[in-house]
Amino acid sequence: MPQRRVVVSAIDLIHRRGFLNRWSQHQSGILSPLFSLFSSDAFQPKRSRIDFSCVKEVDDVIELFQKIKSMRQEPSVRLYNKLMSVSVTIEQYYIALDVFDEMLRMGVSVDITQDIAVNCCCLLKDIYSAFSIMGFFLKRGHEPNVVTFGTLIKGLFLVNKEAEAVKLFEKILDLKLCEPCVMILHVIDGLCKTGQVIEAHDWLHRLESSGWSPNHYTYSALIDGFCKGGMVDNAFKVPTKMVGKGYFYPNVVTYSSMINAYCKEEKMEEAENMLEIMTQQNICPDVFTYSSLIEGLCLKGEIERAKQLLDSMVERGLKPDIVNYSTLLNGYCKKGSLDEAWLIFLEISDKGLKHNVQTYNTLLDGLLKCGMVDEALLLLSEMVEKGISPNVVTCNILIDGYCSHGKMVKARQLFDSMAKTGIKHDIFTYNILIKGYCKAGNLDEAWCFFDEISRVGLKHSTVSYNTMVHGLIRQRSFLDGWKLFQDMEAQNLQPDLYTYNIILDGLCRICRINEALAFLRVMEAKGMNPNIVLYSVLINGMCRGRRLDEAIRLFNHLPSKGLNPNVQIYNMMLNSLYHEGREGEARRLMEEMDRSGCAPDGMTFNIIVWNLVKSKTVHEAIPFLEEMCRRGFVVNSDIIYALREELRIGEGKDEKLQEIVKKVCAQN
Repeated sequence: MPQRRVVVSAIDLIHRRGFLNRWSQHQSGILSPLFSLFSSDAFQPKRSRIDFSCVKEVDDVIELFQKIKSMRQEPSVRLYNKLMSVSVTIEQYYIALDVFDEMLRMGVSVDITQDIAVNCCCLLKDIYSAFSIMGFFLKRGHEPNVVTFGTLIKGLFLVNKEAEAVKLFEKILDLKLCEPCVMILHVIDGLCKTGQVIEAHDWLHRLESSGWSPNHYTYSALIDGFCKGGMVDNAFKVPTKMVGKGYFYPNVVTYSSMINAYCKEEKMEEAENMLEIMTQQNICPDVFTYSSLIEGLCLKGEIERAKQLLDSMVERGLKPDIVNYSTLLNGYCKKGSLDEAWLIFLEISDKGLKHNVQTYNTLLDGLLKCGMVDEALLLLSEMVEKGISPNVVTCNILIDGYCSHGKMVKARQLFDSMAKTGIKHDIFTYNILIKGYCKAGNLDEAWCFFDEISRVGLKHSTVSYNTMVHGLIRQRSFLDGWKLFQDMEAQNLQPDLYTYNIILDGLCRICRINEALAFLRVMEAKGMNPNIVLYSVLINGMCRGRRLDEAIRLFNHLPSKGLNPNVQIYNMMLNSLYHEGREGEARRLMEEMDRSGCAPDGMTFNIIVWNLVKSKTVHEAIPFLEEMCRRGFVVNSDIIYALREELRIGEGKDEKLQEIVKKVCAQN
């Protein structure tokens, strides 16, 4: 039979030999002896009716098995299969297999139980036993069907055997054993989850070319794969193409997947356009659609628009959940809008939703980051009173709050008390304390915590190394930080852009610019692309090291790297050009800054005004000072002093200057 040939071929793909002996011969039981306790004579019938809806945990399964065994008539295979199914529902796969084993021991017919048992093995990632069960049934004359093969393909993907899964699928198609309907869904889903979205698309195209029409779920899996792989534009082409062929009509799930992907990439315009297309097709957005949009808007800092979207949800008859409110709460806290955050926090209870540890943690973090320590402690007391237990995240937030305000004694006391309350420290706890002690200048204590990480069974992270390297370079010496950086690489921890930024900044601070440039080339050779922050460090180092021409060359080179100078870099260059007496170049740079659309900040204006005042061209500075007042920028105290001196020397006769000085003094 063809089925037998494909089974043997599939098993050979896994372990290159025949059926495993575990399932090929059955004597007194196949799996563990857990269910031997069910054979006890102590079990007596209470009632004959079997209520499977009561199963919530393992004890419920055991109680049901007792009832089934105690029935006067021989229980049907349907009851046993149902017991296995509910065991799977509560993710007790070993229990389900033990029921199966007991069925075999008792001689109950298991002819239709194959798929449940195979699925359990696959979910337990025991692919060998899954194939062995199939072999066991095959020897009893029961050939696998499309569900069995689909389950095995899914199982192979679960144990990262993508090639074997695809080979098994190809073999089934070659032998024309089954229609690909169920199996192709597992193939597409499995390939997408392993990042092989293009291969998944090729398979779908291949089946379409052979005249087979995939179903809605298959296309949805491919669209989801494109979205999660960051290829949203490709995802959008799939429904457009398929609708034209009459194969597939997008639904709320399809559009929500694409909207979610655009939101994660902060492409809110595209996400909102997709929402518009969705509504034009009379497809109503659901809670997940709105959740994605609210999260995306919060990521971009557009909190008010996110709040409007939440309100529109309610208007459409949808009920926002705790996740929606938590996202909005987090957005307001990150923005520092604590009044609005409080209102959202209070609204959660008003809407009949229950606060959880996450909502309390979010508001606690917001309060502490705004310096509202007393309010944060009151909120913590309320949290405990309401029976919500603080977790490690709560403690980390509080420790970070203490560290940020230099209260290292309190931070250490809280750290010590965590173990007494059964809350385990994590790597974030240690990283926060290392940063706190480095900031406080206590490198010895920081090093003790850094050294303790491995001893308590935690693994160092790039962040823990970055924090300690940064502390050593800033507080002690570049050499100590460099040695720790080398140790980081020896531990196979991958440096990130922030790591390289720390090293480059350290080299620039000790005026080793040539070594910094050499380090930049090493970094690029390792495949790291420097960002604008990193180039900002180098340009700043060159400017401070009186290597302005090199800084200009590097500045002019930025567009070729696909980078646009930011306001900080313009400020560095302007300040250095003025300092070197190159006023003409400084003016041209200001014009270029205006053309590029880079908005000047308060520092830009202070640099320009200070240098105009120094060069005795005060009247040229007046328009800049007026603009500073209009924008609410703070004027440097040295500038105000120089302007007053200018007025004193001129005996207050310059009315225009007197007017702007009064205006500046009133605002500063």
